[in-house]
Amino acid sequence: AIIEFLDSAFADRGGMILPLEPVARAKAKEIAEIVNSGIQPLQNLSTIQTLDSMAAQQSNPDEGVGKKFAKEAIEKGLSILEDKISRLHAADRKAGPFAVGSFGPTIADICLVPQFYNGRRFGIEVERICPTIVQIENACKNHPWFRAVLPDMQRSIDSKK
Repeated sequence: AIIEFLDSAFADRGGMILPLEPVARAKAKEIAEIVNSGIQPLQNLSTIQTLDSMAAQQSNPDEGVGKKFAKEAIEKGLSILEDKISRLHAADRKAGPFAVGSFGPTIADICLVPQFYNGRRFGIEVERICPTIVQIENACKNHPWFRAVLPDMQRSIDSKK
């Protein structure tokens, strides 16, 4: 809902988060939903803590089972996204540098960039398993919508180092 609000309220601010073309719009939403519902909830702290608690109640507890579970979920999800996005880009040689082949970021890119950051936090070699998405991430990092809001640019990140 917030994405549609932003597109409507700030349509004159240099681009649309949801593409106007119906097929591109559907692809952007599909990529975003893979992150939103297929990867992100499985790496939430509450999920990890629940799994760790359940594992601790076993006769031979496995420490860190929650983090292992989250890492596997992220790797699987990113692999699926890499396959989907690389095929999309291979099918259209005139594709732009962003996730759905557009020349500006969409909701798909907005969801991918923080997921990549989190993947690295969990020790995933995103450069190895997602070369196409790494290129998309680089395009995003150079776009004004992303520059100031990247996680490493936030003061809270610096103060925790």
